[in-house]
Amino acid sequence: MAKKVIIDIEFAVYGTGANTVDVTEQVQNTISGDDLTVSARKFGIENPAPGETKHFAVKANITIDDNEPYPFFYIAKDYETIDFIP
Repeated sequence: MAKKVIIDIEFAVYGTGANTVDVTEQVQNTISGDDLTVSARKFGIENPAPGETKHFAVKANITIDDNEPYPFFYIAKDYETIDFIP
């Protein structure tokens, strides 16, 4: 079992088309354990595209215990829950 997990969000974007916003800082501050549910409300931002299906993309580096970090990439839809450590 892992003793120490560090999830470093390199970048994260949320929205659709021209209505996409950088949510890197919000995501870093919102991760609960190793899970994250995607939504404007969860990120504490105004909905960038009301009435439209939003998408979320993230690139993170994950370090478990004292091992080398490994890259994590994920694309999700609105309200999907991401498990950074499956």
